[in-house]
Amino acid sequence: MSEYEKVLIEKLKEARPKNKLSSHKQYVRCIKLLNDRLNQKLKTTHDFENIDFVKDRDLINNLTSDLSDSTKRNYFTACANVLRLEDKTDELDEIINYYETKVNDFNDKYKEEQKSGIISNKQKPAFDVKIDGLLDMMYNMEPHLDDPTTHIAYMVYNILLHHQLRNEVGTLEKIGLSLFNRLKKDEVQGKNWLVIPSNIYKKPFKIVSTEYKTDKKHGTKIVEIKNPILRKKLLNYIRQTGNVRSGPLFVYDGKPVNEKILTDILLYQSKKYLPQSNSDDNPSKKFGIGTTMFAKIVLSHEFEEINGLMKQKAMDRGHSIGVQSSIYIKKSE
Repeated sequence: MSEYEKVLIEKLKEARPKNKLSSHKQYVRCIKLLNDRLNQKLKTTHDFENIDFVKDRDLINNLTSDLSDSTKRNYFTACANVLRLEDKTDELDEIINYYETKVNDFNDKYKEEQKSGIISNKQKPAFDVKIDGLLDMMYNMEPHLDDPTTHIAYMVYNILLHHQLRNEVGTLEKIGLSLFNRLKKDEVQGKNWLVIPSNIYKKPFKIVSTEYKTDKKHGTKIVEIKNPILRKKLLNYIRQTGNVRSGPLFVYDGKPVNEKILTDILLYQSKKYLPQSNSDDNPSKKFGIGTTMFAKIVLSHEFEEINGLMKQKAMDRGHSIGVQSSIYIKKSE
């Protein structure tokens, strides 16, 4: 990371201290990637030393024209946030408002697409792998667990098969239960933990998440890993990697895995080990399976029929599924 990127992150932290550090880093990363795209377009090698080019919205539209709406949304959000660091002018306000309006448009479009309950054309090839394809992929990985990145992907997918977490699963810090219980509240916050009990054969592991995409809304998440096979695989992974002390569960190239590295690992490994449907020799045509698509496939497999019945019952009464769940579906004490 360049000195300018570090300075930009510090400025964002100072301007919006309540935002997560990961968000500030993501904004800077997006602007850096836009700068790289600009260099490719102009066939230059200018260092990333300022954000002036972001003020040219026609240029940014041109640089992102080939990207998906979700990626454009991320870039435009970053543009709006970094431009707020500049001295306020009417012209700058108009540019920021343009980016924020585009972000809102993308959000509205996404919400409408999700309401249909139908997978998008772009995601359909990966979604059509179904649960059997995911299991075949993981089975294909098993003879190759001596490769560190294959083993990371294999373990993450095993966790996601039972607990549909977000990318924070890659940032887990393992720690013994007794030591975890001695941590102060501020020491627990800002990290995601794999808490291992002393009696590993009778008591569940716990995943305690405090740093994830929606933590501001939902707070600390606690997931108990009760499945004995998953617990055994986690223990075997820890022993086989020699990484048995407290610290990052997943390490790549000597460094703790972060959310970006995890995404890259999962996409690469899934393209490599998915069965026939992904066997095209052209890498650009292959699709990968990240945490979000993995969750969509697993949850759709588990709840597709139930969800359809829920929708039909809600339509019969003329209200939403949300109203049905909160008002009409009750349980006895």
